[in-house]
Amino acid sequence: METMRASGEHTGGPKGYSDVDRREFANALDRWLAKQK
Repeated sequence: METMRASGEHTGGPKGYSDVDRREFANALDRWLAKQK
C-alpha cells in the first residue's frame, strides 16, 4: 500500500449509494427501530 500511495495511484473506491439503496436502508432502519420499541 505504501508503494501505491507514493506512486500517486488512485484506485477510486466503491460506487455511491443510489436512491434505491438509500430507500432500502431507510426502510430497514425503520423496521428495526419499530421492533426495538
